[in-house]
Amino acid sequence: MGVFIVSVCSLKGGVGKTSVTLGLASAALHQGVNTLVVDLDPQGDSTLGLLGEPASTLDIAEVLSSPRTETIDRAIIETPWSSDATSHLDIIPGSSRSAIMDSPAPTSKDVRRLLQALDKRTHQYDIVLIDCPPSLNGLTQMALAASDRALVVAEPGFFAVTAADRALKLATEMHEDGIAPRLQPLGLVVNRYRPRSVEHQYRLAELRELFGEAVLAPVIEERVGLQQAQGGAVPLHRYEGASGKRLTEDFDALLATVMDSRQNS
Repeated sequence: MGVFIVSVCSLKGGVGKTSVTLGLASAALHQGVNTLVVDLDPQGDSTLGLLGEPASTLDIAEVLSSPRTETIDRAIIETPWSSDATSHLDIIPGSSRSAIMDSPAPTSKDVRRLLQALDKRTHQYDIVLIDCPPSLNGLTQMALAASDRALVVAEPGFFAVTAADRALKLATEMHEDGIAPRLQPLGLVVNRYRPRSVEHQYRLAELRELFGEAVLAPVIEERVGLQQAQGGAVPLHRYEGASGKRLTEDFDALLATVMDSRQNS
């Protein structure tokens, strides 16, 4: 069984896709799961969250333009998060220059660039998490083509149903067309949920009615601890503030769902 690659994607920005990626990375580190994060979002938020600063080394733009073994080796860097951990948490940093490759109509050769790169250098990891841009253009299609699972992040808002539906359909279409032969939609993570909001309650019920079991448990509630941990560039599992324990339990459970889906393929 090869490395397990999961794309974390969304159709629109502001849904907390990077927060979910970093929450899963923290859970993986806490549980001794060797992890590589690929920051495919030109905004580079996962890179900032994991390194505390923009990377000064090779980044994902070089990897995509030259998917050779030596490029990958130089682009993968260890994160400070894993300095005293028993497992690895490494990153291929993001870059604003990768936006050049985010075409709405990528060629079939371009779509396979990330797959070619990751095939060369990911055997030492248990899981690869790809933080995609908030669109379904070329970069996200590259991620999906390389992935075993697509994890779609949505917030309980007015546009959530349409956005989630389009993202899940793209994953299914890419698999059926043979562009992403290993890809299966893993499901929908509802993030930034406020349980006291009547609007959020309504939208969550709507998502569950339409997507059924594709709406994964747990629903991630909006809690200040997540932003504070990321702002301090520390793993959620080492964050001492209020709401930290509930969040770590939620992301441990979500990671278990992700890893279990590997056994069920």
